[in-house]
Amino acid sequence: MMDKSAKHWYLLTSKPHKDALAEHHLVNQGYSVYRPLAQRLRTRRGKQETVIESLFPRYMFIELNRLDDNWAPIRSTIGVQGFVRFGEMPTPVPLELINYLHMNESTFSERAIDLDRFHTGDKVIIKDGPFKGITGIFQNYDGEQRAIILLEILRKATSLKINPTHVMAA
Repeated sequence: MMDKSAKHWYLLTSKPHKDALAEHHLVNQGYSVYRPLAQRLRTRRGKQETVIESLFPRYMFIELNRLDDNWAPIRSTIGVQGFVRFGEMPTPVPLELINYLHMNESTFSERAIDLDRFHTGDKVIIKDGPFKGITGIFQNYDGEQRAIILLEILRKATSLKINPTHVMAA
């Protein structure tokens, strides 16, 4: 049985592209929020820049207890969509997971994937592996942290599944 007076971490979702805004407003209301961050390089207009963004876009953790904390304002906080629930009440996230994320956040950054980076039809260049330097057309993500790229090999269109971190905009 869970101790209702103890603080536990819960998972929140934000509205699309509003993670930082939701976190800002929750913190301003006095809530303890943890949004794991990732740092990656992005090319815009031919220039590389470092971008810091959510490791898990649209998700963040909030620490609450069921007796003393006021949960009502959270639902109407700017940028917040709601709690992740399994049943009627939000399910607590194990403290071990939160600690693991804190300890390993910097190593996760290099594995972060920007799922909005490429859209169907975008020209891309493969930057690593046996197909390094070949230009292709981005098709989609397959849901298993792979991008599907259409390559023309010997005048025939061929699909290639590749890690999205091995692809850059052409």
